Amino acid sequence: MSDGAVSDGGPVVTAPVAVEPAAEQTIPADALTPEQFGAVGDGVTDDTAALNALFTRVNGSSATAVSFGAGRRYALRRTQHRQFSLTRDGVTVYGNGAVLKVVDGEPTDRPWFVVRIAAQHITVLDLTVDANRDRRPTMTDDQTQTSWFIDGGSRDVTLRRVRSVGAPLDGMYIRDLVSDLPVTGTANTPTNLLLDHVELLDSGRNNLSVISSRNLTVRGGRFSGARGVPGGPWAGIDIEPNRGVDLQGNDGVTIDGADVSDNDGSGIEVAQLGNTNITVRNVDSHRNGTALFLSPSGRVTVDGLRASGYGEVSKAGVVAVVPSDMPGATVILKNIQVSDTTDSKPTFFQNYPGQVSLDGLHASNVATTTVLGTYRPTTVANVFVDGVQIQ
Repeated sequence: MSDGAVSDGGPVVTAPVAVEPAAEQTIPADALTPEQFGAVGDGVTDDTAALNALFTRVNGSSATAVSFGAGRRYALRRTQHRQFSLTRDGVTVYGNGAVLKVVDGEPTDRPWFVVRIAAQHITVLDLTVDANRDRRPTMTDDQTQTSWFIDGGSRDVTLRRVRSVGAPLDGMYIRDLVSDLPVTGTANTPTNLLLDHVELLDSGRNNLSVISSRNLTVRGGRFSGARGVPGGPWAGIDIEPNRGVDLQGNDGVTIDGADVSDNDGSGIEVAQLGNTNITVRNVDSHRNGTALFLSPSGRVTVDGLRASGYGEVSKAGVVAVVPSDMPGATVILKNIQVSDTTDSKPTFFQNYPGQVSLDGLHASNVATTTVLGTYRPTTVANVFVDGVQIQ
């Protein structure tokens, strides 16, 4: 990984800047705990009723903090569609490295959100949801079983070092389902969200599905291992409103310093209508179906993408920009590095009819003879193959 820009034909890619998490405040002495409601946290005892009582108390009282037992494992099962909801403003959840673990054999044939947030000024720290899909029935269709759900009405939400492991469908789902569908306004759109060093791993569909949002920042973190549920798209991060339903889509999504490797679909996918002001910076996207797939409907900026290890590419190119129902958007791509591929598909493919610019593509040890596929971008500069400038 480079420490800065290289101007002699080498990769012009800026390395991610290490971000030190902000110091957390001391856990309040009056923080509610699962143990106060009878939880054991040994990973064997069924703690579902105790956890339900805990979240019911939080939402119906003046409590502002929840503290889980350090390193404990709380076994749970499905008793309601939205298992544990945070609907009261101003609550901080201290996970302390605890795990909410779905029990073996729990059915996957009904919708289920394990942890749902639908409130303002919420912070969740160091808490894992292990949805345990490898030891549960195989999900054969979309039943929306999701570890984390940021719902409509959410404002100023920070999730720091939270994790999802083995979600049957999505590791995290961001969408306004408080409003009636189709959603025509933004009054309840999830807004001002920070996912700080979040890990969403081994989900059946997408590790992170962003359906509708305003001002979402993904800082660091890992989004890997999406595969399994028929139909995909199996993306590390999928920014994709539902056509005809989520009419406001996403405005202002920034992905900075994330690792979106080892997914069967795209590392990052931006598709459908209603996506604008999407920014991707300093991202690692290795060994996916494709590194970056864009079907733009609004402005997209990519500055710093590292991709390697592509054998069979599932899209038109390792990086692909393809038509959508909204031509003419501005797409800016800079500082892209692709190496060690064996597929004959193009390194960079574009047939999207918009204002597409490419400045800085460094391809090395790639099998293709077509580095720039189909249409060249509106403007193109600084394209290198094995250190030799070709454009």
